[in-house]
Amino acid sequence: MNISINPSYFCNFRCDFCYLTEEQLSDTKKIDLDQLDNLLSQVPNITYIDLYGGEIGALKKDYFYEMKRVIKKHYDGKINIITNFSMLHEGFFDDDITLSVSYDWEAREKYNKVYENILLSPVPVSVLILAGPKVLELDVDGFISSMNLCANVRSVEIKPYSTNQANNHKVTHIDFENYVKKWIKSPIPKRFEFVNENYLNDVLDGTRNAFSDDHIYITPEGKFGVLEFDLNDREFFLLLDNYDQYLKWTEKEKLYNVSDICRNCKYFGGCLTEHYRYVKDMKNGCNGYYNLIEWYGKLEDQTRNIS
Repeated sequence: MNISINPSYFCNFRCDFCYLTEEQLSDTKKIDLDQLDNLLSQVPNITYIDLYGGEIGALKKDYFYEMKRVIKKHYDGKINIITNFSMLHEGFFDDDITLSVSYDWEAREKYNKVYENILLSPVPVSVLILAGPKVLELDVDGFISSMNLCANVRSVEIKPYSTNQANNHKVTHIDFENYVKKWIKSPIPKRFEFVNENYLNDVLDGTRNAFSDDHIYITPEGKFGVLEFDLNDREFFLLLDNYDQYLKWTEKEKLYNVSDICRNCKYFGGCLTEHYRYVKDMKNGCNGYYNLIEWYGKLEDQTRNIS
């Protein structure tokens, strides 16, 4: 089971695409560590844990290390930290930590400072790019070149933007697909792993799981969480009291969050969606990114025929 732990909503950034409200981003409340211990004890076979926020770099040293001690009672692997990397917490560079940096080049505040921190990082980093409206306008070749200059950037992944309860940017699924295509088609050689291509290959190989039955969230409220959608199709965290409620919700996801368009799709259950949402039509694509998968499959066929 994969677990994403959000110990605090507090963040020093105010990104206009963030899923958190201004009130949440200003809230310094942290998850009670006894509650965290209890929640983790309910989850069987933990295979991966990441910490995100908010901003993990804003956590006090004592709290961070006590939280890590609680996690290690239930999980002995490396913990991945997702950070904006504007604040260099000493815990970032521990041997049992891996780093993922949310970095959108010129589309995010303090991008020069964050880029400098990436360049100087004593450990490898993975870069996560959120495909919001400003990122979609950036020069892809220039972005790739800037990442190539960072010898310690081991991978880059482009994450889709989702309309949420804090903002509603007009970014379609097709916009995301076209942006990923630009990265794949760029003539600039990539000196890093491009994770989106790995995901596409997993889909075509039939090894990807698109359902949420292998990923659960833990929130600052001391609750489990899953990503759901309100009546206006805005993403939000549905809070759950215990793991049994999560298991029941995963069955509901497969029954009610899925339209006939999805059920009749050849990639159903193994597409690129991060969590299923109801697809009414394909006018603007879907969050399983069917059009991107089909395009990439044909591209791979052409490449094999040439070779």
